[in-house]
Amino acid sequence: MEASVILPILKKKLAFLSGGKDRRSGLILTIPLCLEQTNMDELSVTLDYLLSIPSEKCKARGFTVIVDGRKSQWNVVKTVVVMLQNVVPAEVSLVCVVKPDEFWDKKVTHFCFWKEKDRLGFEVILVSANKLTRYIEPCQLTE
Repeated sequence: MEASVILPILKKKLAFLSGGKDRRSGLILTIPLCLEQTNMDELSVTLDYLLSIPSEKCKARGFTVIVDGRKSQWNVVKTVVVMLQNVVPAEVSLVCVVKPDEFWDKKVTHFCFWKEKDRLGFEVILVSANKLTRYIEPCQLTE
């Protein structure tokens, strides 16, 4: 797939590869969710395109996906995490969901991903923005 074919979708910046790497040297894929409703079909097309860019060697190391949920609702975040399982299950090793300061109901969110862990095929952690550096070096993160 060529970028020119999906250029209008790519301009929406629904997801991006920053060039950063996690502690295992896997690539970082960022999904910055916002207050507007995210079109899941467009996000899926964006992910398909972005994940076709790295070499097979890079893909083999896996991806860490940062889902920035600070400006989104919990149900959108959950949908995106489940969608990752369908779009890129083998390549994803860790999903870091950046939670808002006022945070969603912790019991519900923890239980939701805990019971899905085996089915998803990757670990999902909920983390505040300032604690994201426990998983990714600060110099590898975008603002």
